[in-house]
Amino acid sequence: MKQFSLTCALLAYGLSQAFPALAHGDGTHEDSAQARFEALVALFETADIVGKPAIVPCTLSGGTKTTCFSITTVAAPADHTTGPFCPRTITDTASQAGTWFKDGEVYDVDGSFIQRLAEIYDDDQWQMYDPETGKVTVAEGTLGCEVAGDPTSADRYKNYCVECELQNMPAEVTQTYVIPLHPTDASGNGEPIGHFSGIGLALNGAKFDAPAPLDLILGGHTLGPFDDCGGHVNPHSGYHYHGVVGCGPQVDADVQDHAPIIGVAMDGYTMHARTDANDQEPDDLDTCRGHEIEGLGYHYHVNAPGENQIIGCFKSEIGCRMDDPAGTCDASIAPERPAGPGRPERP
Repeated sequence: MKQFSLTCALLAYGLSQAFPALAHGDGTHEDSAQARFEALVALFETADIVGKPAIVPCTLSGGTKTTCFSITTVAAPADHTTGPFCPRTITDTASQAGTWFKDGEVYDVDGSFIQRLAEIYDDDQWQMYDPETGKVTVAEGTLGCEVAGDPTSADRYKNYCVECELQNMPAEVTQTYVIPLHPTDASGNGEPIGHFSGIGLALNGAKFDAPAPLDLILGGHTLGPFDDCGGHVNPHSGYHYHGVVGCGPQVDADVQDHAPIIGVAMDGYTMHARTDANDQEPDDLDTCRGHEIEGLGYHYHVNAPGENQIIGCFKSEIGCRMDDPAGTCDASIAPERPAGPGRPERP
């Protein structure tokens, strides 16, 4: 497997062109497509990828036929470690375990959290540890990945902390993201976020995923904790984020003090950190958590991590996430769901 890295010269050129190209697409269609492509390549300069990015034909979710940016990423970013996730005993500290989202807040899933689950959720059916030994009930190893990849597993593994580690995945996972070079506005008030394509791609190559299905998970009195970067693993998508807490690379925006770029959404618009250099969140965001300003055009600002909703919707038609890098993107056709019980995988 060959990994690709750009030269410093291309990075410097791409970033110098990034913001006009991403925001406005000036010039002829061919020239602006090339400029946009080079800008996107430069943004993902530090990502661990397979092969080289490419310009490919694609059909977007609304049926628009256009050209897209195609990039294939590996199962996990190299710029930070993944985990830990589940504590092993009720005496484990926050540094030995991950995090969880509830009511807009981020909680440490330490031993105390496991002990207090019945109180936290006001439900005496929670009992995820042995009262005599203090040992937490964990689905780990190969079983953990099987459970993490099966949305019906909560029916069979009640009161389990579920943990899938990269080394226990059944095969090396790569994902190909096909993202429009020129965003095409969706009809209505924005396009809803689906679980298969996800939301977008962080600059380190990790997927920004749709909201975790907390009702499904909690309904079986299970937990699938995130690590301190707001991510966890399943066998279909590898490592992916459900919240943005500041991990991963950032690129300064070409507007003074504006929040930096942290990724690109599946509709082609850039994704920025929630707050700017003065720790202020924009006050004019739309339902999708986007706005338009001079010099940057339209773009998104991510939500607070505890909200379990990175952005609210897509302003424009989206491209594809594909398992096959040689496949053709037609996002207007509903994707095949992973083999199994006939429902989408647990994100």
